[in-house]
Amino acid sequence: MDTLVVGLDGGEWDVIDPMIEAGELPNLGQLKNDGVSGPLESITPPVSPPAWNSIQTGTNPGKHGIFDFSTFEEDYNRRSINSSDRRSSPFWSIMNDYGTTTGLFKIPFTYPPEEVDGYLVSGFPTPNSIEDFVQPEPLRDTIGTAENLFEDKSLYKAGNEREFKENLIKVAEYQTELFLTLIDDHETEFAMSVYDGSDRIQHYFWKYLDESHPRYDPDSPHTDAIKRYYETVDDGIGQILEQTDDECDVLIISDQGFGPLSYDIYIDEWLEDTGYLTRETQGSPNQVAIDLAAEILKFGWDVVGSAGLQKLVKSVLPASWFEFGGSLQDNSHRTIVWDETEVFFSTLSGQALFINLEDRFTQGTVTHEEYDTVVEQVRDSLRSIRHPETDDQLVEAVVRSEEVYSGWIVDDAPDLIVRTNPEYTLKNGHSDELIRPSKQYGQDRSGDHRRDGIFIASGPNFNCGTIENASVVDIAPTLLHLHNCPIPETVDGIVLQDAMTEEHKGVSSIKYTNNYGETDGERREWSESEEEALEERLSNMGYLN
Repeated sequence: MDTLVVGLDGGEWDVIDPMIEAGELPNLGQLKNDGVSGPLESITPPVSPPAWNSIQTGTNPGKHGIFDFSTFEEDYNRRSINSSDRRSSPFWSIMNDYGTTTGLFKIPFTYPPEEVDGYLVSGFPTPNSIEDFVQPEPLRDTIGTAENLFEDKSLYKAGNEREFKENLIKVAEYQTELFLTLIDDHETEFAMSVYDGSDRIQHYFWKYLDESHPRYDPDSPHTDAIKRYYETVDDGIGQILEQTDDECDVLIISDQGFGPLSYDIYIDEWLEDTGYLTRETQGSPNQVAIDLAAEILKFGWDVVGSAGLQKLVKSVLPASWFEFGGSLQDNSHRTIVWDETEVFFSTLSGQALFINLEDRFTQGTVTHEEYDTVVEQVRDSLRSIRHPETDDQLVEAVVRSEEVYSGWIVDDAPDLIVRTNPEYTLKNGHSDELIRPSKQYGQDRSGDHRRDGIFIASGPNFNCGTIENASVVDIAPTLLHLHNCPIPETVDGIVLQDAMTEEHKGVSSIKYTNNYGETDGERREWSESEEEALEERLSNMGYLN
């Protein structure tokens, strides 16, 4: 193996550095000591879908086309994205074209997996119930079921923090075991795996680590949760390194960082109060009927699911029942009166706003002539939001998509991306108060994403010391250069030469190619069962509302 990349979703220096100093992460500590390290700037907003796709392609979301876990069709139906929505080439496709074999295990946003010269096991958000998540297909005998690769979020939803914590750690240990098997049985020149449980454990256990958090509990049995997960990953990295030699370059990266989250801002309440959004009146007969139907459907389907009877039930009930059920799944948008709405919120993960433009949506209310005026009014108004009790400014910045994105797919982006005060996040839905303590499924949610993740590079081609200004879009061109592959001219990132030795720079020139521009965008449609399974996973992960 010439290059090994280990991803740590949401990897955070504020967690890692103190643990290295305490001797609790010996393998990460050794890699950092022997190599070059620093912050890795994420994309705007710093969330997994656009960030991991920027890592994979070296391009900004305006070119790869992934802005969130889902997108909105012209009829306002939210459609989950998959890897075939990506409109730029991932680095492994280019490596394969130029003779480098690649082993890819649990890389986010790679379902459905493409054929590769090596192997590819897709990462989150792979649906639990599918079988075609592995290439080549015979490898599934080694991998087993997709469900075993991911955490059981129902444990947290049920308030069982202890079992959820243990489950996340167990999945990380199992991931290491499988990756070691793949490395041993299928030798490739490049290998990569991403530990994704770090994202979940920091979302829900941050308050037990951070003494400054307003809900910090020093007597909790979970004060060790985040540290134990990082120790588990560090131990896994150590085992993986034992199967490499001194000639292997090793990179440790993350898609974003992490920090404390204290409060939710119920943005739909603000949009409605300011007249940008209209919803069915709470308590109206229509909404009561819709809410009741949705709750009955959810309860009934949960019972069916727990009994493993989904296929049987679907075989005996008319398809129209499931079409109606699907229309109720998007809880946060089902009560919006579209022909009386100018602006609506995307999702908890997206942290963005859409303008209800006439030729973009079927019931659009904003004309092209009015567009800029509405956008600027919303920007100014959002920046003026204050906490009703403390008078703290809640929104730090509101940016137009064209200010941070560029490329052939930028028109599909949300119109405005909102950056809140770091300890706040936007959330949709109804609330009696604009600001409430951050929760999900009735459980506490105390951590959220930050812009700067982690970067460590160690090996024969890398310096020792620190690096500044590295970005997620720099990873793909750097990896291509390490394997003597040309870099597409359309790539937005650069080769991180400041991290490399003078000897490497002297013998290896950077090559470019005019190939690999916009991909054809031939999207693979979800099957009905895949869509249902994916919706369940994204909902369980907490990224939809």
